[in-house]
Amino acid sequence: MDAGPEITKMDEKVLPASPEEPSTSSSKKLAYPDLPEEPKVDKALLCRVGVRLPDGRKLQRSFLKTDPIQLLWSFCSSQLDEAEKSRSLLLTQAVPGASKTLNYDSKQTFEESGLSNSMVSVTLD
Repeated sequence: MDAGPEITKMDEKVLPASPEEPSTSSSKKLAYPDLPEEPKVDKALLCRVGVRLPDGRKLQRSFLKTDPIQLLWSFCSSQLDEAEKSRSLLLTQAVPGASKTLNYDSKQTFEESGLSNSMVSVTLD
């Protein structure tokens, strides 16, 4: 009896539930959308996200709450060197007791995703 996908601990890699099920965790190389300039508008319209890059650097960036979360991959990719850019990015949000792997294919906005004021870890696939 299949209990469905499991929530993983923070340091474990998320795997598809079965070999036939495609992974949607951005394990494939994607063409990221163009990253607009950081918005300079009323803070009530913004979502601020912290990012920990693979080299340990911590950065913060504001996005419009209505922006698609794919722009987070664009931002992270823009901070990597050329060799790292050729690899796929895996973005993980720390949540109490586990971690949440972000799905690039999600059609969510920053507001819908609940990413405001959170920290996202970037690993290279």
